[in-house]
Amino acid sequence: MMASFLWPGVRFGLGNRSRRTCICRAEQGPGFVVLGPPGSGKSHLCKQLAERFGIVHVATDDLIRAHLKYHTEIGEQAEKSLEAGDRVPDSLMIQVVKNRIILQDCVDKGYVLDGIPQNIFQEQLLSEAGITFIRIFMLHAKRNVLEKRLHYRRVDPEDGEIYNLLYLPPMSREVTDRLEQQEEDDEEQIMEQLANYGQEVSALWELIGPRSIAINADRSPADVVKEVSLMIEATGVFDGRLINRDGVESNGTPEKTTEDVESNGTSTKNGARGNVTITPGAEKAPITLIRCDGYMCERESVQSSDIKFRGAATEQVMLVWNERPRNVLLLVKKSREIMSTMLEAATYLTQVEQLNVVVEQFVQNEALANGMFLESFSNADNLHREIDLVVCLGGDGLILHASTLFKTAVPPLISFNLGSLGFLTPFDFANFADEMQYVLEGSCLMSLRMRLNGRITRGKGNKSMKDREFQVLNEVVIDRGSSPYLSNLDCFCDEKFITTVQADGIIMSTPTGSTAYSMSAGGSMVHPSVPAILFTPICPHSLSFRPIVFPDAATLRVDVNVESRSHAWASFDGKFRQLLKRGDGLVVQMSLYPIPTINKTDHTGDWFGSLDRAFHFNNRPYQKALEEKSGDEIETEVAEENALTDI
Repeated sequence: MMASFLWPGVRFGLGNRSRRTCICRAEQGPGFVVLGPPGSGKSHLCKQLAERFGIVHVATDDLIRAHLKYHTEIGEQAEKSLEAGDRVPDSLMIQVVKNRIILQDCVDKGYVLDGIPQNIFQEQLLSEAGITFIRIFMLHAKRNVLEKRLHYRRVDPEDGEIYNLLYLPPMSREVTDRLEQQEEDDEEQIMEQLANYGQEVSALWELIGPRSIAINADRSPADVVKEVSLMIEATGVFDGRLINRDGVESNGTPEKTTEDVESNGTSTKNGARGNVTITPGAEKAPITLIRCDGYMCERESVQSSDIKFRGAATEQVMLVWNERPRNVLLLVKKSREIMSTMLEAATYLTQVEQLNVVVEQFVQNEALANGMFLESFSNADNLHREIDLVVCLGGDGLILHASTLFKTAVPPLISFNLGSLGFLTPFDFANFADEMQYVLEGSCLMSLRMRLNGRITRGKGNKSMKDREFQVLNEVVIDRGSSPYLSNLDCFCDEKFITTVQADGIIMSTPTGSTAYSMSAGGSMVHPSVPAILFTPICPHSLSFRPIVFPDAATLRVDVNVESRSHAWASFDGKFRQLLKRGDGLVVQMSLYPIPTINKTDHTGDWFGSLDRAFHFNNRPYQKALEEKSGDEIETEVAEENALTDI
């Protein structure tokens, strides 16, 4: 007789389970499975479900790649099979799945399994392990639809993200231009992929078909996501109840074990290198800001620990923790060389400082391959409510990336220079432990770096295109792109017309961004505490158009003139490139939410230190002093000057 499990639902397999390989009930969270042929949109659906419900997206291909990258025991076994021209063994794939879903985030949040099991052998191994699932979703689509999707499937080489030029194109032209087609997506390989899938799934379908839910994947990805989401909501898993396959409501809350009672409502994250105890649903550590203007200081309690501007930007403040921070977001530059540094930093933060470390998904996979479990997130929308401190290991680009993760309030941020230029990264990783102790003790100075809010508005004839909004730390740029014609841009300040710019483009920059693109285009370097928006033309076809500095309270608008010879392009911190057609506009104003960066000295010392280190500011050989003159020579010079005065 089969034993009951934590989450009753669909069970793979019909045979008895091996006690040695069984995953006990306390080790299982609510699990879902998405199956389907190549091109059916499994990965996209899993990612959307993970974001919508806060569950973990378990992608075995990504996990296997991480093991291969670091030559782990699993990676070496997989590599032998791949070098022999075979697939990764089924037993190895299921071992990776088992190792992943017993980790605390899958147990606490639930998970969605992407494309596993692929055949009946993998299904049997899952059954022997005692793994159960709430629902199995089987995607299906017509063969000609699948062939077309695979033919237009592309991959972003920078982050591995999968797009489809017809059905799921990137939002940015910048990403579209760098997409690549995979070798397996040529016509011959596509036919082989679909044929292999048909052979393997036939036996699997006989076993799990009656217990799976068929989903028509011929439709748009958004429609598929909507249908599956409604089905998951109907299970009641995420509101404390559970509807089983027979439509009977049951208790979805797991029974408390002795350990649960003793833990008094806390859960322990067990990693290979240390344990961190976290209280579920805990609020961010409360903080106090001490604002100084050079004449007086004022203590301010920060509501919900959300750092905002009270008025005009920008000022230096002192950070005081009212309670010790608990949750740290560790951001890492995508570089194999930095991963060992990341593990060192994460080990220190979890074991020594007893902090809960949260990382991005790609970092979590690589940490798992190295024997360390770190929390990850599937949706950045709630990060500002949970994260107390952001730690960046990389360069300036990583700080710009951190800005994109927080649409509203940003936690205090400390950055360690592991990049190239490092203008905004004053801290040295060699002193990581000392610097982190300094920050966690509080009473450190911060610069509230102003961000800009850029909002695209569409003209009357372009309403089919959506308005979009972005937060930027450096600059918003409108340029002519690859067009041979000048941009013809109408510029407004607080709804008053200023001028029409005929140039390659316009840069609207923060003081922080004044030392980036704006400086290269001839703009002034502006101290980060100056409350201003820089307005710098790019190669204007005019001798009299000089860069302008507006107050930070100004609202700037730039419209593409309806009689312009070509469209224009807008980019935000160098990314998210958007097409602006004739009549479209871009509204730019100060964001309410700054980036609070922790200073090594103070904002002036850090800024001039970066100017000297990164740009060798005003460095030249010193002019030699004049030789000392004798008394007679001095008397002669005085006499000559007096004679000239008399004349």
